[in-house]
Amino acid sequence: MLLPRFLTAVVGVPLVILALWWGQIPFFALFLGITLLALYEYITLAEEAGWPIYKKSGMILGGFLSVSIFLFGTKMGFNRSARPEVFFTAAAITVVIILLVIPALFRRNKEDVFQSVANTFLGIFFVSWGLSHLYLIRDLRPQGRELTFFLFLIIWAVDIGAYAGGMKFGRTKLSADVSPRKTWEGAVAGTLAGLAVAFICQAVFLPNFSPSQTTGLGLLIVVFAQFSDLSESLFKRNIGVKDSGSLLPGHGGLLDRFDSFLLTAPAYYYALVFMFPSKV
Repeated sequence: MLLPRFLTAVVGVPLVILALWWGQIPFFALFLGITLLALYEYITLAEEAGWPIYKKSGMILGGFLSVSIFLFGTKMGFNRSARPEVFFTAAAITVVIILLVIPALFRRNKEDVFQSVANTFLGIFFVSWGLSHLYLIRDLRPQGRELTFFLFLIIWAVDIGAYAGGMKFGRTKLSADVSPRKTWEGAVAGTLAGLAVAFICQAVFLPNFSPSQTTGLGLLIVVFAQFSDLSESLFKRNIGVKDSGSLLPGHGGLLDRFDSFLLTAPAYYYALVFMFPSKV
């Protein structure tokens, strides 16, 4: 199990780092692909479990929302003179709702149409909305690249620390009915590893953040990453599968590999823009 995980990381991690370093179109192209594949895994699993869901509509609208966030962000206009691009994503969300609900009226089998709409809508926002905030973090000025590295490095440290700590010291189940293999000891090890990396990042490339600010952001990422991971595990538990796919040997699917970002990326982005507007 360790060898496939290692080989996948040897290929995947440099690719992510290069795209992150370049930003703009390379970063967008890579993570649009990741987002759509992760959404495909979500929809396919739901479909195979017998959940009513709209596969084609979900994929198209999930991609549409992701592109909208890349191009226009998530700003909302509150006055009539606001430029169209300021509220484009708000309009895109409305389009997603309209194009899920209205076609349901014309489907022959109307028994589960609103359950289908709800399942599809959740997939679009759980996966596409969450992962697309990575574009916004990378586009922050003047430190978007550094702040994105901060996020990725902490999450990777949490994953590695929790895995290693759980293997070595794991005794007490963290949430046995959601993810039987996760332990409190692993969660503590992941938290300590994440915070240690946060302070290394602050010393190396984020010197304008104070130790208290670094601690706050580090804890936010650590906590949300583990909740995000558990939320994807709960989805798989409901479906009755261990992995979201088999695309990445040793890691499962892309949804498995990027599950820690689903809730964390939006939470981290809005924490930065609301709490540290002078720094971003």
